[in-house]
Amino acid sequence: MEMLGWLLMGSAILFCLASAEEVCGTEQKAARAWSEGAFGGAAGAPTDRVPERFEGIERRPPFSFTFGGRKSADVLAGIEADAREERAAGGLRRTLAYSDARSGLRVVCEATMFDTFPACEWVLRFTNAGTKDTPILEDVRALDLSVTRPADGEFVLHHAHGSTADATDFLPIDQPLAPGSSLTLSPVGGRSSNGVLPFFNIEWPGAGLVVAVGWSGQWEASFVRDAGCGLSICAGMQMTHLVLHPGESIRTPRILLVLWQGADRLRGHNLLRRLLLEHYVPRAGGGVAVTPVTCNSYFQYNLGNEVTEENQLDFVSHLPALGVEGYWLDAGWFEGGWPNGVGSWVPRGDAFPRGLKPLGDAAHRGGMRFIVWFEPERVAPGTRIDREHPEWVMRTEGRSGLFKLGDPSARAWLADCLSGIISESGIDVYRNDFNIDPLPFWRAADAPDRQGVSEIRYIEGLYDLWDALRRRHPGLVIDNCASGGRRIDLETVSRSVVLSRSDSPCVGYALPTYDQAQTVGLSLYVPLHGTLCWGFDSYTFRSAMTTGPALCVDPRAPGFHAEMAVKAVSEWKRLRHYFLGDCYPLIAVTNDDTHWCAYQFHRPDLDEGMAVFFRRPNSPYPKADVSLRGLDAKARYLLTYEDTGKRVTSVGKGAAHLTVSIPHAPGVRLITYARVKRTRPPASRMGPLPGAKKERFGPATPAPRPGEQCTRP
Repeated sequence: MEMLGWLLMGSAILFCLASAEEVCGTEQKAARAWSEGAFGGAAGAPTDRVPERFEGIERRPPFSFTFGGRKSADVLAGIEADAREERAAGGLRRTLAYSDARSGLRVVCEATMFDTFPACEWVLRFTNAGTKDTPILEDVRALDLSVTRPADGEFVLHHAHGSTADATDFLPIDQPLAPGSSLTLSPVGGRSSNGVLPFFNIEWPGAGLVVAVGWSGQWEASFVRDAGCGLSICAGMQMTHLVLHPGESIRTPRILLVLWQGADRLRGHNLLRRLLLEHYVPRAGGGVAVTPVTCNSYFQYNLGNEVTEENQLDFVSHLPALGVEGYWLDAGWFEGGWPNGVGSWVPRGDAFPRGLKPLGDAAHRGGMRFIVWFEPERVAPGTRIDREHPEWVMRTEGRSGLFKLGDPSARAWLADCLSGIISESGIDVYRNDFNIDPLPFWRAADAPDRQGVSEIRYIEGLYDLWDALRRRHPGLVIDNCASGGRRIDLETVSRSVVLSRSDSPCVGYALPTYDQAQTVGLSLYVPLHGTLCWGFDSYTFRSAMTTGPALCVDPRAPGFHAEMAVKAVSEWKRLRHYFLGDCYPLIAVTNDDTHWCAYQFHRPDLDEGMAVFFRRPNSPYPKADVSLRGLDAKARYLLTYEDTGKRVTSVGKGAAHLTVSIPHAPGVRLITYARVKRTRPPASRMGPLPGAKKERFGPATPAPRPGEQCTRP
């Protein structure tokens, strides 16, 4: 059957050939040489020549600011940086400190160069070491970098929509950057992925670089093309115009760059995924804190407002038989209920006379984790915080107030409050929702010469609160929710997982097309995320498969198909380790119901993986021709067609070319594959992957929760 052009990604297949070793070596050499040039300290001289395809990346400190009306290049020109080095987890940390004796300004850049990845990360800190206010510090760009491409080809910016609870959530965008053009991106309202995701892959002929921004507030990124071959890339807080008081210090967004080489830009995405899994994402029990399969009762009990100890104990008792690993108590359990009670973090006395501990105990007896919803950053009128500590609430014309996370005393109280509930209730997963735009509160609170300070203190406070909870409760997993996935960035990815990446499934029924596109779109940048699941037929459930689906079902409801649920959950558990592999869209990602969707997750450390194919409801095409990625052209693979039981053994090149038939729409096909008679594991050519033995998916128990959450240097 002839297929439309959109259905094919091209006939070329990327194999793990020997030349990939050379590419990896070139990338690593390029990253280290660039880092030495950018963060060389006093000497400022590179130690090695940058490989050809990366020669166009400017080699100077990749940040900028304006101070007292002077550009940072002029401010720092006469200052010799105090440089020091130390080993850090995963790499070499170099700290450069610039001190301006006249104004008292001290600028510290802390950069990490990774040993086994072609990547570098840095963050800036500004301090007033003087005795009086500094001049105005403004236009702080944590990333300010220029790239000159070769004469052939053009720049293409690959990025993605953020979350807005609609059809575009996390859809990929491939945007050519023509000479003379410019593009500015920023989220809406102060939540970092509200509308746009703060991850970018900039491609030019034969190479590219991935940028990840770590700032959970109002960032901004700009891409400006000159008339020739140059591109300027800047990123930072959207607004900084402030004086620093004596002794005051602030930080900037964290920036991560990953260099990649070759004709396939997916290499850059998968290098990022591997780096995040190896050095950034939370750990629990000695491995990656992959989200469990969960089940929540929010939708079955009037948006959580009718939950009680009695009905929840009954609800929990039915979950272990389904294979559920986490019982999820969402909004509504607290005084005042949802949404009017946010700010009263006390269980409703009539519903939970013994607190939440009986629910935590029941979950643990069933071998499940206990997940509890909070929204500590929003304060509704008349709630306990609003009444007892009005000085801790930022206010605008809106109904709800914003808790002052930037106030150390308020933050210490909140940390004690949340920590007490976590301990008393036996909470394993702390769910932090955030359903309000903070930007209007921050902007209204700042004086004309202090623009940006409230946002900085708030974001610093958020990180401090989450870090404090993880220190106090080793093994605690934080679920990052903000009206779904509206606060996903490098810093939150380092501290949390995402159980519900979008609020689009909150309509109360399945949206398989949305689910499919979201899985692929977000997985190109972020490895750990889950979504709500409304059904157990193969098409619906596989559409929602991620590192951790969240079931929105009542197992006690009439007509509930327990056997179907058990089968679906069991299949997911068998496949879930593949979601930690490399991600490959096999068909262009859209949300069009006349199209197919197909993707592959490949574990090169195991030389096996899976591919899922969806024929959407209105697709007239019964077949699709695709090419699997990452297979060794000379190796033999066993392909298992999971829906029919058919098994085929083929040499890698033949195994990679597939014609998949789905006679009815909607329909789905799942294929798993594994290398046959492997004598030794294939070498990874893009940096390490977490080994299968180190992944932790299983249920929590009342036993202590061991393990460090984050290994990011």
